[in-house]
Amino acid sequence: MSREETVAQVLDLQAQMMRSSMRHHSQTMVGANLTPVQFHLLLFLHSHRGIPTAEAADAMGVRANIATGVVQRLVDRGWVAREPSPEDGRVRLLSLTSEGDELVNQAVSEAEQGFIEHLNVLSDEQVEQLRGILQTFIDAGAAEG
Repeated sequence: MSREETVAQVLDLQAQMMRSSMRHHSQTMVGANLTPVQFHLLLFLHSHRGIPTAEAADAMGVRANIATGVVQRLVDRGWVAREPSPEDGRVRLLSLTSEGDELVNQAVSEAEQGFIEHLNVLSDEQVEQLRGILQTFIDAGAAEG
């Protein structure tokens, strides 16, 4: 089998695994009545605190006016806080509230549990190989950034 064919199979398998693991994310998302864009914003804010709405819009791949509406709905639900920037009072910085943090932590915990279930079907040697592969991906990404 050629490298291209193998890569195509890896991509297909990765997509299948992502769909399978999304069931864990979906439970939290559906339970909280979150749209995918709202959920994406919560996940983004979990690791990027105190960012302007425009930056959040870029990260979500939506226009600023769409992001403003998404943010407002999450603020109304008590999951996101908007604070004026100390450098420019016209700019609002976004952060998760403790309730928003709790919701994201729950979703992350459920996803991790699902991943552990996947890992449990692997031998110790396969888990170590996967660890090495993932570390190589991380190292390659760090070298690029």
